[in-house]
Amino acid sequence: MARPPLRMLTRRDLKVRKGIPWSRQHLHGKIRDGEFPPPDGKTTDDPNAPNWWFEATIDRWLEERARKMEDTRKAAASGPQADIASCD
Repeated sequence: MARPPLRMLTRRDLKVRKGIPWSRQHLHGKIRDGEFPPPDGKTTDDPNAPNWWFEATIDRWLEERARKMEDTRKAAASGPQADIASCD
């Protein structure tokens, strides 16, 4: 079975391909706070070079985020009704 090609995404690609419009500073804060995956590498050895992520890394993060949002939505939808039923 053929492996899908590895794609590298820069910050600009995050917006265009994945709909993540965050600024460089906001993205850095999310990474620092553990709310976004750290970059998989840099485009060159220069410390000021742009970061990049494998597309699979971002896809996994998006899927995990969607799963957490769905779990939160389900918990919120079932939470108050369970409390009301127990009051009867």
